[in-house]
Amino acid sequence: MTTTFHAAAPKLRSAVVVVAFYFAVCWMLLADEHAYWGAFFVLLVALVVGAGVLRSLGLPRRNGQPASRRQSQAAPQISIQAAVDVHSADPEDPQHQRARFLGALGHELRNPLNSVTGFSDMLLGRVDGELNTEQERSVRTIRASAERLLRLVSTVVDRAKLEAGTLRLQQQWVAPDELISEAISFVRSRVEDTSVIGGGSEDLPRIFVDRHRTVHSLVSLAVLVIRSSGTDIVMRVAPPRRDQVGKGFVQFDLMATLENSSADTLALVERLEKPLSRSDALGLEVAVARNVIEAQGGRIWTEAGTAGSFRVCMTLPTSAR
Repeated sequence: MTTTFHAAAPKLRSAVVVVAFYFAVCWMLLADEHAYWGAFFVLLVALVVGAGVLRSLGLPRRNGQPASRRQSQAAPQISIQAAVDVHSADPEDPQHQRARFLGALGHELRNPLNSVTGFSDMLLGRVDGELNTEQERSVRTIRASAERLLRLVSTVVDRAKLEAGTLRLQQQWVAPDELISEAISFVRSRVEDTSVIGGGSEDLPRIFVDRHRTVHSLVSLAVLVIRSSGTDIVMRVAPPRRDQVGKGFVQFDLMATLENSSADTLALVERLEKPLSRSDALGLEVAVARNVIEAQGGRIWTEAGTAGSFRVCMTLPTSAR
């Protein structure tokens, strides 16, 4: 129907012109004075009205195509070309894509895992009734497994964000002894049959850190020392000091005694300096811990003492950067 309508366009134009001249001639025959000016006015009005009618019908052509059809064809081409130009001019970095994907995936995984830990806490709190010994052991195992998965998900997401340079630290003023207390409780839940002792000096200055990530950094380092030594561990906060340029810092010490001091020390130092040399979750945690501490102005290193003693040291500044 549209094709037939456009095919009849020349006839409609001719009809408009004929009607316009007809009214102009009639005006000349019927008018006694100013006939030519009146005929010209009638002709002009008729042509303008006819052109408006044809344009409203979409019939006027330019370069052989109706205007409406030209516009409908040109508009998609412009929008597609603009989209191509935008994506070509500013392509997204693959690392940013990976970090964004893992961030969304981590969010989807955290929701059910948080539900598991939440309902486990309700059962352990006897909200729905008493539990026997076997049931309590099973619920604690479920909760510990859910916490481990949550920690692993957070570690993977943080690693991707660190590589992409999009990790945002949520820093706040925190007391160092509070970090030690939280870290000890997490370490005891991860490593059984091992004593973890904590201590610290009084009147320690607060440090400006990301509380959650700093605690997990301490936990990762403590678990690494425990698994490398197989013995008990002491976590303490040393009195505040100042570096060579006068900036204050607080030092965290994780101390243990190694059975085979030389071999175990080399293995521990290698795991700490090159945490990704072994493909395991702990190595990834230690790598993220080092990056997080350095991003907050701190550093991590190892020191070997006498009689097989060994410690991992971690410092954090006492002032905001």
